[in-house]
This record gives sequence, structure tokens and C-alpha cells, in this order.
Amino acid sequence: MRQLPLKTVIPLLLVGLTIAPVQAQQTKEPAGFALPNDGVKAVTPAVKVEMELDEQRVLSWPFDVTRVFLADDTLVKLEPVTPSKLKLRAIKPGSTRVNVWGEDGVSQTYEILVNAPIAELQRVLEEEFTDTEISIRQIASSVILSGEVHEQNVRENIESVARQFFPRVINNLKLIGKREVEPQPVKLQASIFELSHYDLKKNGLKWPLEASRRGEMQHQVLGATGEIAEFLQSAHDKNLLRKIATPEISTIEGRRAAFETGGQMPLVIAAGSNEGRVKLQQWGVRMQLLPTRLKNGKLRLGVQPRINQIDVTKTTKVDSVSLPGIRTHQHDLLIDLGEGESLMLYGMPMDRIIREKKDLPLLSDLPLLGESFYKTTRIDDKVELFIIIAPEQTAGEKIATTR
Repeated sequence: MRQLPLKTVIPLLLVGLTIAPVQAQQTKEPAGFALPNDGVKAVTPAVKVEMELDEQRVLSWPFDVTRVFLADDTLVKLEPVTPSKLKLRAIKPGSTRVNVWGEDGVSQTYEILVNAPIAELQRVLEEEFTDTEISIRQIASSVILSGEVHEQNVRENIESVARQFFPRVINNLKLIGKREVEPQPVKLQASIFELSHYDLKKNGLKWPLEASRRGEMQHQVLGATGEIAEFLQSAHDKNLLRKIATPEISTIEGRRAAFETGGQMPLVIAAGSNEGRVKLQQWGVRMQLLPTRLKNGKLRLGVQPRINQIDVTKTTKVDSVSLPGIRTHQHDLLIDLGEGESLMLYGMPMDRIIREKKDLPLLSDLPLLGESFYKTTRIDDKVELFIIIAPEQTAGEKIATTR
């Protein structure tokens, strides 16, 4: 790194730079930082300085500094305060070196060690290595790792992560053989519902999930309480939920399970050499589920749903017979469910026509002729299709398991 006289460096650093005052609790001048007043022309022993991440320190001397050398400016930032003072700011864990020179050859070396908060290292290790129990302990500027791992590369990766926070890592992780853990059984309850907007309006309720208007499958994690849970409970209490199917899925951790509900219908091929030919098309719900129990107790669920809806707005005539089309929805996802949580898939509204028959007062009661005095009203309705997947005894199962 090129060394510049401090008299040249300071004006360059101050261009466009406003130095905020250093707060009293952040500014420290420990004993041994300042050189003796009589000056030392030889290089004195290096002064060790330990700092926490984002901490600031001020180095001061009884002389004007003429040159400064910083080995790694990605770990520490230097800011001039006065010709005889420099402010250090720790920005990244690690170790580096600072050399300063004064007039008449006076010099001093500082070994800077920046430590990261140990709580942050613990959080990162827990997130990245969920299947490993790791204990960490800080001693001065070192961190000690202990625990058991099943693979050498995992042991090395954990140490590599720790070195991003502490420059000195003592790796006491023991390498042991893999333990055969018997996978646990998992029971899932899937319930498929329809809900009419017309019925909701008549009962003073409103569908709370506005994203359904886009006609794209969405997902939501349901808890024991909340707006959606309260809405579903109200709709259930008013008998507005129409349950289409309630498949139960039993599997074990790490094994894929699937269910299918629906049927087949004739569909017209609209393009290609077979244009106009009718084939059978599957409609309904097909879903694959892959459950995995995490160390923190949550259930990680891989979900691959495929929903084929009959679309009466896209009809095709074959020999004067109108055949409806098919609308397909897919939304693969990976979701973690905690205790009392369920998964809701929605965003698949369907247009439907309701013909409501109303009798005319008095006239409809006439013997024999009464059947002729009725009024039929056409109502354009929208029906929401949604699915609730509840693992074992969760809050969503209160709705999902109601028969």
C-alpha cells in the first residue's frame, strides 16, 4: 500500500467529509496509546487494540503525525481529528495493522483486532446448520466451538463461518458417525372448500383476501387468531362453507405423499392436426406433499398443487353441443409451519350463474295455477375455491376437520 504524508492525506480525507463528534462512551484513549513525550526514534513494541463491531476509538500522540499506514481498510476506517489524533471505526470482524510516523523518525505500530457480537454468530450458525447442535464460547478475542457433527465438510464450514466473526477460532467439534434416526409419522388433513360471494353478501360478510381478484393461486399461513381465521370461523358458523373433499394423508418424514380428487370430462382439442377431436381431461385437485420435521419443532412442507377448474366461460361447440374449457393453477412452494399453524391456498375464483326462483305473493298460492306465478332472477356470482392443509392438531384443523 502506498504511504502518503499525513499533511497531504488529511486535506484529501476532509474533502466532502463531515466528521461527527465522537460520543464520550465511544471515545477511548487507553493507557499506552500515546508515546512518551521524549519521543522514540526506534519502532516501539506493537500496541494491541481490541474493538467491537461498530465501535469507535481515538488514537492520540504528543506530536504531529506525518505518515500513516493501514494494512486493511475493509476492516477499519481511519478519520483524522487533529494533526495529532486519528479516529478508528471498526466496520468488519478481523485483524489488521496500523503504523504511524511522526517527526524525527518517531513511530508506533498498532495491532487492531475487531470482534463481532457472539450472539450474532450464534444466530447465524443456528440458521445455517439446523441439524447440528453447536455450543460457542468467547474467551477474550477467541471463540471456542464445541459439539458433534457427522461430516468433515460440515465441521470445516462451521469453522469458516466462525472466522468471519472472530479471527481466532478453536474448533473442538467432534466428528462422529451418522446416527440412524427412524423417521416419524406425519398426518396431514387437506380440506377443499367453495365459498360464494353472493352468500357472503347476504350474510354481511366480505372475502378478506383481495389478491384473489388476480386469479392467481396464492398462499397464507393461518394462525389460531387473526382476521382470516376469524372470517373462516364466522363463515363456518353461518354454514356458508361448502366442503368439496377432505382427504387425509398419512406418511413419514422425508417421504412424498399425494392425493387426487375430481374426475374426467370431455375437452375439445383446439389446435394441431387433431383439431376438433374430443379427449378426456382430468379436472379437480392433485397435490404432492413432502413433510420434514425441523430441529426447532416446525414442520417444513413442500407443496406441489395442480388444480384444474371447469371454466364455463370458455366453451367450444362440437356437433351443436357446448363443452366447457379447463383453467389450470399451479403454485409450488416450501413453507414452515409452527405449532397451531395451517397452510391456506387460495386465489382461484370461478364465475358462476345463479337462477333464483321467487314466488309472487298470493298468486303462487292458487291451487293448480300457483306453479305458474314465480319470478326467476339471474345472478352473476363469484365462487372462491380454497384449500386448507392442517398438520395433525393445528388451529386450521378446527375448520378443516368439521364434517
